Parts: sequence; structure tokens; C-alpha cells
Amino acid sequence: MIVTGSIAEGECDSSMKAHRAPWECTYAKEDKSKCLPGEKPKSDREYFEILCLCILQAGLNWGAIRKNWPKIRQGFYDFDIDKLAKATVDELIKRPGVYKNRNKIEAIIVNAKKFQGIKEDFGSFSNFLEFLKKLKNDEAIKQVAKMFRHIGEYTAEYYLHSVGYWE
Repeated sequence: MIVTGSIAEGECDSSMKAHRAPWECTYAKEDKSKCLPGEKPKSDREYFEILCLCILQAGLNWGAIRKNWPKIRQGFYDFDIDKLAKATVDELIKRPGVYKNRNKIEAIIVNAKKFQGIKEDFGSFSNFLEFLKKLKNDEAIKQVAKMFRHIGEYTAEYYLHSVGYWE
């Protein structure tokens, strides 16, 4: 389980490291470090990009994802929610930088449409997360896992942590 509280600088003892980047948090689990919450994204596009990162990295090497992220970002139209909501799997799979996993590509398209709906209902994804804070943490995790395709509870918790949901 990911540590879901913030750690003040200097609180880590010599056997622990503090991390912020999503790929560093993955390594943190392996070396029993504590993972600091990520910084809150500044836009819906940034929230969506991090969600897509969580989907795309599942089952793959974080180092490879990190190294290729600029190409991946370009292949997925810089994670433009409206463009991806209109895209097709066949269109995206032909683009350079896009991992050729049809299920993950389809999940990104479906999730782009869900992000559009959230924006319509709440005004922004940030407002939606504020709404989720009315729930208990485990209920918020379940809600995110249920809402988005290719996101289970563990990934939902990881995602919420990565976007600074827990302060």
C-alpha cells in the first residue's frame, strides 16, 4: 500500500528515501521508501496524462516508459482529452510512440470521454476530486476504480496519490 500522508523534509531516516515522480514511487515500494504525494496537476489535461501514465505503465518497465514518455505523449496527441475522445483505436495504433496494446488504447479513449463528462458535470477534474473528498478514502478509491477503464483499486489509489489527492 502506498503511504498516503505527506512527509516533511528531514523526517525520513537514513534507511528511507522520499520520492515524488510516479516512476520513483514504484521503485520506492521495492526499496521500502516512503513516497510523497505528487503535486496537484494544473489542468484537466495534466490529470488525464497521469491517469494514462498509470494505464500505460501497468505490466511494463517504468524505466522504458520514462525514457519514451516524450514520444508516447506525442503519439497520444499530447493527451488532449477532446482529440482522444474522438480518436479510434485503429487511428492511434498507427501513430509513432503509441504502445500497440489495443485494450490500453481503448481504455484511454473511453477514459477521455469520461473526463469530458466529469468536466461537464463538475466544471473540472479538480472539482470532481474535491467532491470525492466527502467520501472515506477507501470509497473514493473504489469510485475512481469503478469510473475508469483499466484502473483497479490499487491503481486508483496510486493515481490519487500521484495527483496529490491526499495532502
